[in-house]
Amino acid sequence: MSRELLRIENLSAGVEDKEILRNINLKVNYGEVHVIMGPNGSGKSTLANVLMNNPEYSVTSGKIFLDGEDVTEQTTDKRAKKGMFMSFQTPMEVSGITVENFIRTAKSTIQDENISILKFKKN
Repeated sequence: MSRELLRIENLSAGVEDKEILRNINLKVNYGEVHVIMGPNGSGKSTLANVLMNNPEYSVTSGKIFLDGEDVTEQTTDKRAKKGMFMSFQTPMEVSGITVENFIRTAKSTIQDENISILKFKKN
């Protein structure tokens, strides 16, 4: 049985008085890759912003669990320290910095240890 990484239960959310997400459910296990696709305006960016607790968006109902812990009311920095971050499909912003190095550096900072490239790739 796979270990659960992220679970979204009956999540409804929006911006100002406009509901954009309605009763969203999603389960992502460790080792799985999921892609959120849809037309413009379907709520993809809203979901990402809600997951990271962007203050412009509000959850009206539902729960967000990260590694089994309810993070629905947690601040953005607490979610980030648990390993949650948001990245969109964009070209590299800084020449010479790969996504892999960016993620390794972020993880090293959160865990307060220098993670070697070999150890990072092994995990």
